[in-house]
Amino acid sequence: MTMLLSDRVYTKIKTMILTGKVVDLSERTLAAELSVSRVPVREAIKVLEREGLLIVVPRSGIVVRRLRIDEVRELYEVRQAIEGMAAFLAAGARRSEMAGVRQRLEALDTGKDFDHAAIQRENAVFHRTLFEICGNSQLSAIYASIEPKIALNFRLTAVHAPERVERALRYHINIAKAIEAGDGAKAESLMRKNLDDGKAARIEILTRLQANEAVPAAKISKPAAARRTAPISKAKGARK
Repeated sequence: MTMLLSDRVYTKIKTMILTGKVVDLSERTLAAELSVSRVPVREAIKVLEREGLLIVVPRSGIVVRRLRIDEVRELYEVRQAIEGMAAFLAAGARRSEMAGVRQRLEALDTGKDFDHAAIQRENAVFHRTLFEICGNSQLSAIYASIEPKIALNFRLTAVHAPERVERALRYHINIAKAIEAGDGAKAESLMRKNLDDGKAARIEILTRLQANEAVPAAKISKPAAARRTAPISKAKGARK
C-alpha cells in the first residue's frame, strides 16, 4: 500500500528532528527542503506537537521539546521495569524472531565511521520487536505510551553524545543474543545496565546544557542590577 504524502512528510520531518538534522522548523523552510506544499508540513507539525516532540510558540516559532532532568530519571525508571521484564519474557517466548534484528544490528557495528542515523532506526526496531515477541500486551501498551519521550532522548544523544548510540548498539546485540539463547536473566540484566548507562548519559548532557545556558545570564544580570540600583541609593530623598 502506497504511503500518503502527509505520512511521508511526517516520517521525514520526525527523522530529521530525531537525528538532529533540522535547524529551521518553519513551515516554509521545511516545505522547500522536502519539495512539497506547506499543507502536509503543517499537518505533520500538528501531529508531532500532539506527540510531545514539538512545541509551537505563538508569534515565536517551533522548537523541539527538551525533557527535564526529573522527567528523564522517571522515564528510565519506568523503562528499566518494563523493558527488563520484556527482555526476560522474550527469551522464553518467540525468541527466534530476534535473530533478524540482531543480524541487522551486527551489520551496523563497523568499528569506525558509524552510521548513527541507521543505528538509531534499528535500535528503535529492536525495542519494538522486544515488545512484539514478549507476549505481554500490557507491557506493550505502556511502552507505546512513552515512546514519543523515548524518541526525544534519541535526539539528545544523536546531537550531543553520538558515542552513546554506539554503546547502545553493542548492548542491543548482546541482549538479542541472550534472548536467542533463552537466557532471560542475562537478557534482563543487560537491558537494565543498558538503560542505566543511557540514563546517566542523558542526565549528564542535560546538566551540561543547563550549566552552559545559565552562565551568560549570570554574567549579564549582576552588572545590570547594579546599574539600576546605584543611582537610586544615592538620590536625595530616596525611598527606603
